[in-house]
Amino acid sequence: MPEALVPELPTLHGLRDALAEFADAFKVVTREVVKRKFGINWAYDVRNENFFKKLNEIIAMVENYVYRNIAVERGPLDTSGSHPKTVIRFKLGGEEAAHITVYWTGSKLQAVFSGSRENAERLASIIRALGGEVEVKPHGYGWIVWLTTEGIIAIRNNGWLNAVKSFVDELYSKGLIDKDRYERLVKDIEAGPNTVKYAGIEFSVVYKSKGIEVRHQPRSEASKNTAVDALKARGLKEGVHYTVNTVGAGRYEIRITKEAYAKAVETLAQVGLKEKEHYTVYGKWREIHVKKDHKDAVINALKGAGLEEGKDFTVRGSEQYEIRITYDGLREIQRMALNGDLEAERFIRELEDVLKRRHGDDAVKKLIEILTPAREEGAIDLPLAVYDDKGNLIARVVDLRYEFVENGQPVSQCAGEGCRLRIIAEYEAGGERRQLKVEWYWSKVQKKKGETTVTYYYEAAWPTVKNDVEAAVLKALTGKAKRVKVCLLADQLDALRRFKALKDAIDQWRRGIPQNRQSQMSNN
Repeated sequence: MPEALVPELPTLHGLRDALAEFADAFKVVTREVVKRKFGINWAYDVRNENFFKKLNEIIAMVENYVYRNIAVERGPLDTSGSHPKTVIRFKLGGEEAAHITVYWTGSKLQAVFSGSRENAERLASIIRALGGEVEVKPHGYGWIVWLTTEGIIAIRNNGWLNAVKSFVDELYSKGLIDKDRYERLVKDIEAGPNTVKYAGIEFSVVYKSKGIEVRHQPRSEASKNTAVDALKARGLKEGVHYTVNTVGAGRYEIRITKEAYAKAVETLAQVGLKEKEHYTVYGKWREIHVKKDHKDAVINALKGAGLEEGKDFTVRGSEQYEIRITYDGLREIQRMALNGDLEAERFIRELEDVLKRRHGDDAVKKLIEILTPAREEGAIDLPLAVYDDKGNLIARVVDLRYEFVENGQPVSQCAGEGCRLRIIAEYEAGGERRQLKVEWYWSKVQKKKGETTVTYYYEAAWPTVKNDVEAAVLKALTGKAKRVKVCLLADQLDALRRFKALKDAIDQWRRGIPQNRQSQMSNN
């Protein structure tokens, strides 16, 4: 049965992808309709239907057969072109099912296939069955499958990895790749992919000098919306725990058929539209690239010449979406893990594993640094030793208290813009007991965006530090201090959450944040 379905695997993948895209879009639509009509947050998910689950079971069965029975063979090293390359072939039952060419560009590995749509889709299905992620795209006069180094490494089939590794070994033995790049490539091939999953979303993990990046790039707006909904359902807040950015918005690709291409180019040249200003022609791929402002004019010109959209040309937006989990988001997921959330616990564990495998101990240390405030919050008790810059014990924090303050007076509870949180630290130094007070408030910022003014709030405190001992006490509590005025922000308030006496009060005060709002600007 699985063997008979192998030729149909591209069709099964195509059907599943189409249904998944429909399910994502339909879920978004039903959520909006139900919320607008009934005021509840509910959506119909086609993925829960039995036919969708059965289709996935059939695909999994066929993919398992391919994974267990595929044979991978590498051809000889070819240095005749601009880049060294080799052809890797996939065989089932002794016959070639697909092939792809792997290149060394001088800085990275690339795997490329260009040919008929049928062959490209067959190759893509085999790569998926082996655990890789790949898209089939039109290119020039055919169809292309393209993998970067990360995509190549993500295919965790031993035959494939051995073929890639032997290609890299031969490059090094012939002096076509330097030692540092060779060792890095071998390490990455052995270490495996740089991805982790959370809320059903696959995130790639990158460690750079700027820090750790955990990001997901949806392929469509519907997929982006589904990912955002999944993160919201897990309790994460957009703009705080994750960000959503759009790259390349406002540009469109118009792909022309071979038969209509000459007429399309001639039409645009005759209707007063200027090439390079209103549109750009890429003849090799029969594409016209146009900015948003000129898209309608170009399309109307093509239609006016008798060309039909969907038949003679297609229009595709070039938007690319990126969702990034912020450091605050990583800390929030860590809190979930500490509270017994198994998915969050697995995510943090796998994130640390990827960083260690791919980037070593420095990356893991950075992750620990990011997560430490969440791991320690509510766990530290008093007394707290305070040291100066030379490591001498100069004081002990013996008590931490808090007050909610409104109109300058302590109250039992409050919320909103006028509510402040006063934290009182009592410490012993030089045989005396003294106090350091830090008062937190909601700082208001207003920014103009077009015709509106947007108001938002952030946490802040500006304590006055009188001497070196107070500076050391404040540093022991928040991690930041200097003489005179000190600006404390959310990171320092997070540090105070480490103390049992303050955690619940800080959480309560934060829940009372004033609502961000927009207001119409005056015409004056």
